[in-house]
Amino acid sequence: MSHIFIKKVNLREIIGLIMTIEKIRVSIGSASVLGLYQSKRFKDIPTTCYIMTYKEGHCIANCGFCPQARESESSVEMLSRVSWPVFSFKEFLTKISYLPPTKRFKRVCIQTLNYTQNFQDLLEIITQLKKNSNTPISVAVPPMSREKLEELKLIGVERVGIALDAATPKIFEEVKGKKVNSPYDWDNHFQNLKAALEIFSEGFVTTHLIVGLGETQKEILTTINKLNTLRIRVSLFAFTPIKGTSLENLRQPDIIHFRKIQLGRYLLINGLKKLKDFTFNTNGDVIKFNLNKRDLWNIIDETSAFLTSGCPGCNRPYYTSKPSGPIYNYPRKLITNEKDNIFQSLIKLVH
Repeated sequence: MSHIFIKKVNLREIIGLIMTIEKIRVSIGSASVLGLYQSKRFKDIPTTCYIMTYKEGHCIANCGFCPQARESESSVEMLSRVSWPVFSFKEFLTKISYLPPTKRFKRVCIQTLNYTQNFQDLLEIITQLKKNSNTPISVAVPPMSREKLEELKLIGVERVGIALDAATPKIFEEVKGKKVNSPYDWDNHFQNLKAALEIFSEGFVTTHLIVGLGETQKEILTTINKLNTLRIRVSLFAFTPIKGTSLENLRQPDIIHFRKIQLGRYLLINGLKKLKDFTFNTNGDVIKFNLNKRDLWNIIDETSAFLTSGCPGCNRPYYTSKPSGPIYNYPRKLITNEKDNIFQSLIKLVH
């Protein structure tokens, strides 16, 4: 009698043998650098390659600000104000593997929608990327089990991001939690960030906060301070109203509101000031930073405080800003008049 022995093959080994993903979304700026999309209209090119898992239709989550939300009437090609066209995954891999040195990205960032097959798709994307490129990989994911986070680390993901988006539990519930019939929970997000921190270590776990969802400056700076104490990197977005989302009629934040939070974030995460060094009024607005004018100018002139925050190599050009302005996160070094404008907008808040 003959015996047939069947070797157990794990998911990663199967993915290594068979490529099942046919399509992927690529941000239009990244697609232009790759030669997948022909355009000369990009003023500042992305230094990270931004891609997104592909699925037909919308995400199963229902975040009020997101074009990908389950009940959104926005185009499924949109994420924030950026278009993400669909391309052949095989062609994408070919393009990224043959990029000339002058065009090579500093990083690949994978945006992961929430749907049943998302983890399997994510594993395959990462596995194929590792075969075709040695570029560092970051993933932006919804909360997932510790085992899955460990698997991501094992197959070569360098950094992971789990977005809180909202600055307070109340706002979280209203824009991406139970009140909008979305599966997310504030406490679960925090626990998942802490689990990711144990796996990926300090400095390699990121979260994003959206400025302009109704939070006060004191609330968001308090949350930034808490996350920084945990050694979780904090990135800032300005809320962007997108037609077809449930928050399409909410205004973008005033630029001075965003600038104050950018400055506060920089001072906190670099250990230059503590929360007690900021003076707030009864509305939670910052009315004074314990900072002199010379130090303010040096921060504007010499640091990345007002540039895009995120993983190393991430500049996210015009993700939440029109090129015509106002520009919330600058995707490149500031020029003289931009430095002057920021300085003048904040000078009354220092001594």
